[in-house]
Amino acid sequence: MNSNADKKETQPSITQKAVSGGAPMKRAVTVYAFIAIVLSMTSLTANGQILTYNGSISPSTVGGSVMTDLPMFNSALGTLTGVQVTLDFTVTPYAQIYNFSGASRTFTSANWISFSYAPSDIWTVSHGSDSWTLAAPTVTTGTIYGTGQVVANGTGLQFVGSTSAPADFTAESGLDLASYIGAGSLAFGTAGSGQVLGGGSFFTGGGGNLAGTASVTYDYAPVPEPGTFALMVCGLTGLLVMRRRSAMK
Repeated sequence: MNSNADKKETQPSITQKAVSGGAPMKRAVTVYAFIAIVLSMTSLTANGQILTYNGSISPSTVGGSVMTDLPMFNSALGTLTGVQVTLDFTVTPYAQIYNFSGASRTFTSANWISFSYAPSDIWTVSHGSDSWTLAAPTVTTGTIYGTGQVVANGTGLQFVGSTSAPADFTAESGLDLASYIGAGSLAFGTAGSGQVLGGGSFFTGGGGNLAGTASVTYDYAPVPEPGTFALMVCGLTGLLVMRRRSAMK
């Protein structure tokens, strides 16, 4: 028969109980810390945002810079990951005559000029190192005859066509993301030629007036919210504490 002393020796002391229960406690803290880090990383990576602006194209001409009122991406919002651009141009052609003969000349009914765009006339639109192509609209000024306008030497006249047409590209993706980040508004370069015809003693030319609407969509990874940072810090702190305790034993 066991004595009372034997029974006391076989019962674990309070200190022994604390030690034996330490391992499960460590595992629990480690698991919670790991979960906190996973949740914070998920919040950092899964919450991509989309920001869209709609605006207008300032009056301009083919061959020059096209200004819009679309804002560039504000890097304080986060990291830019993608850009989609839509430009809807309204194109109105114009024809020009220039006088460089050394004396004034008269643009009479015997003189004429026209300017047009054909499907074979490819235009380019660019921003930074991004460049896109689109077909020019089939649009023309029609034939314009002189009505006795006197053109001084070294000057010219412009005749705006009465017809216009759209030239659009939709949701083109930008690859030069750095060029969309900053202050101010987005501007695009343009280039494209048409066909000019004319008769008389004048130099001739022409182009297209541009106007229209525009939009840009920015895809970005936002700056993490304070709560996400706090969750990550809690998880990392828990792991560091457990690591330090393990190293001390």
